[in-house]
Amino acid sequence: MSEMQNSSTMSRRHFLQITAVAGTVFLGGRWAQRLAQKTTTLRQTRLLMGTLINLTLVTDDVQQGEQAIAATFAEMDRLITFFNWRAPDSPLAILNQIGTLAQPPAELVNLLQEANQYSALSNGAFDVTILPLLTAVQAGADGEQSRQLVNYRGLHVATDEIRLEPNMQVTLDSIAKGRVVDGATAVLQAHGYHNVLVEAGGDLLAQGSRADGQPWRLGITHPRQTDSPLNILQLSGQAAATSGDYQHSFSQDFSSHHIIDPRTGASPGELASVTVLAPTAAAADALSTAVMVLGSQAGMALIDQLPSVAALLVNKEMELITSANFPAV
Repeated sequence: MSEMQNSSTMSRRHFLQITAVAGTVFLGGRWAQRLAQKTTTLRQTRLLMGTLINLTLVTDDVQQGEQAIAATFAEMDRLITFFNWRAPDSPLAILNQIGTLAQPPAELVNLLQEANQYSALSNGAFDVTILPLLTAVQAGADGEQSRQLVNYRGLHVATDEIRLEPNMQVTLDSIAKGRVVDGATAVLQAHGYHNVLVEAGGDLLAQGSRADGQPWRLGITHPRQTDSPLNILQLSGQAAATSGDYQHSFSQDFSSHHIIDPRTGASPGELASVTVLAPTAAAADALSTAVMVLGSQAGMALIDQLPSVAALLVNKEMELITSANFPAV
């Protein structure tokens, strides 16, 4: 499961710009217009995690709303310090450097435990220990030796210690952004705001409704016509994430792209994009990549066993495959 990130880019999903156009949020598109301004709607955008973070909330008190947004960005900053393997003094970086981390922060423990659950559910199609393989592939090296280091079963997580088997390393790029979105939403709700939209580089969570009482609207980008929506959904009380071969493609036929199968070291070849709706952004984040790797048959088998999860798959022939509970396309 993992997504190869080029260090010269903003983030692994910077191409999944979620913007608001006439009341519609577009997932995976390139549009950069904003919702029409309303006195009861506050929006702020900041650059975190190498990508744009967009917070939107409906309020009748601007000052209180701004205070809630400030607290939310502070919480996002706090969470990022736990999950950023690129920061040399972060807990995750220390784990990668020495292979063990004593008395780890609960936030890191919980997310690694969740990641391992998705690894087990997907039979290793999602595996956060993929970092050595990603590094080798990015460098153009033979990834066979590094591939031997990828095994989520070698990631041992307990409340008092996290331990890696020798030479293994972890990246949380395919789940941490979703977790940060979930944390941000929780802060806004704790401040009494239940009509909110939090989006980070393509991972989003929508709660409640817009100022006009209508659900938030989600536009899913067509993987071959990325300036137009494949479909528009109404979203409330759900998270969404999309993974696609078009987001970082290294070949004209989209056969080589940023998503890497941790079991083979190659890009999966069946699907062009996967959109997952789930109760949390972390779940949608992880599952969209896992299903891209698994392909349609095994991917849908995984989706169908998970409560309150739905998926829209687009294969290379641009045929749509939906789970039974996905909103009508």
